[in-house]
Amino acid sequence: MTHNNRGRLAVDLGGAWHIYWGVAPLPAGAQAIGTVTRGIGDTGALILLGSGRYSQGNAGALRALDQSKVVATIDSAAPGRGGARAGAGRVTADGAQGVIRKNVTLDQSSIDKLRTLGNGDLSLGIRRAAANL
Repeated sequence: MTHNNRGRLAVDLGGAWHIYWGVAPLPAGAQAIGTVTRGIGDTGALILLGSGRYSQGNAGALRALDQSKVVATIDSAAPGRGGARAGAGRVTADGAQGVIRKNVTLDQSSIDKLRTLGNGDLSLGIRRAAANL
């Protein structure tokens, strides 16, 4: 028996995986990252195992997936997502280049003022305040 969707995968990153996995604990080091559908209607939780391999989970049981198909589906579904490549990551609201993530400690009054300065974006407000100095 053959059909057009035989062997086809569809991935929904962030999908409601818990519907398919149930209440069973995830394997050690694993994380559920969405849902995966094989062919027509064979849907389950998309689980990234600690080993870096993807599996389909249904009712606490794991099923092997074709790794190259999963990776290709994820890559084609999210070409603008971050990753280890030149230009990867989110673009800043003001187009700032070479930004580095840092943790800062601020009081609520300063946060409110900086968010206002950055049109709701705290980081942009901090960059604008620094530019005004």
